[in-house]
Amino acid sequence: MVAIVLIGGLLAYRAGKLPFLSADGPIIVQNDGAASGAKNGGKGAVPAAPPLPVIAERAVLTPNDTVVEAVGTGRSAIGVTLFPPVAGEVKDVLFHAGDEVKTGQVLLILDSAREKLARDLAAVQVRDAKQLLDRYEKARPRGAVSDSEVDEARTALAEARIRLDQAAVDLDDRTILAPFDGMMGIPAVEPGDRIEKTTAIATLDNIDSVLVDFEVSETRFRDVKPGQSVRVTTWSLPGEKFEGVVDVIGSRVDPQSRTFAVRARIPNPDGRLRAGMSFAVYIDIAGQSYPAVPEISVLWGDKGTYVWRIEDNKVSRVPVRVVKRTTGRILLDGPIKADDLIVVEGVQRLRPGREVAATIRSEDQGIAQRSGSTDGGS
Repeated sequence: MVAIVLIGGLLAYRAGKLPFLSADGPIIVQNDGAASGAKNGGKGAVPAAPPLPVIAERAVLTPNDTVVEAVGTGRSAIGVTLFPPVAGEVKDVLFHAGDEVKTGQVLLILDSAREKLARDLAAVQVRDAKQLLDRYEKARPRGAVSDSEVDEARTALAEARIRLDQAAVDLDDRTILAPFDGMMGIPAVEPGDRIEKTTAIATLDNIDSVLVDFEVSETRFRDVKPGQSVRVTTWSLPGEKFEGVVDVIGSRVDPQSRTFAVRARIPNPDGRLRAGMSFAVYIDIAGQSYPAVPEISVLWGDKGTYVWRIEDNKVSRVPVRVVKRTTGRILLDGPIKADDLIVVEGVQRLRPGREVAATIRSEDQGIAQRSGSTDGGS
């Protein structure tokens, strides 16, 4: 039996063929790769492997947007603590906590009896000085009064008017007015209290809009700009979101915290937001766009991360770098373009250059079509 095989092998070698043994007898493999066996009489070539079925999806160009998150503190757009300009006894308090007041509205009155007397006395002095000046000016043409006496009378009238104006200012200081429209805080004084210039009366806040101060890492200094949209939420009103804009940005970076100050302005027409509230702040930062593919299509090998791309019905191994993970998808950096066909399922038996039959799956619509000859287009 061995002699027969060797003779057959010698004949095959001379004919340009290579012999092998099989359970059915010698199998001859020809130079062109076709095989024949003793069982089928040396006829019938083995067919090429059929295309591997895979599921693929097209890469989608997706912006690498990020969200800057911070915690801030709210303050009123205009807010002050009111103090009296002079010391005195409180005669009347004309506001309550939470009152909406208008500019110039009377809030508090101090006792002003002495100031009224001083004003009345100054008014009498002005009247007397004016009468004296009138008499001097009438008498001067007749030579009864000298020019210097007229000048002295004119100066006395001016001084009297100044004293009257000063008395009027002192009297006005006994009445505290609202400097702008806003909401009053809790009054800190009551009628009968003796107060000084350093005694706080109450707070006044204009909350038509709320300013939110927060800190941002210096790595985002070039990304955050005035006028940029922001979103805020507050733990005081869970589930509600408010929108505003970046109002101003600090001029320097804190060397200890490595952050810079940012102030956002949030419209507050309903007055639901208050000064002092804490806020979670979110700023959307637009980034560079990258092709995104399903997470399961990204593989890891000895040489790093890669995906299988289909071109002309065949697959190739493409090295990529993971930029960002999102829900179910990964942004990649590498020689991948938008609409490239990437294998999602069926990667276990793939080899470079292997022919495949791809079922193309749409990101939004599931499986869209089946194709046995895909060229990377739609």
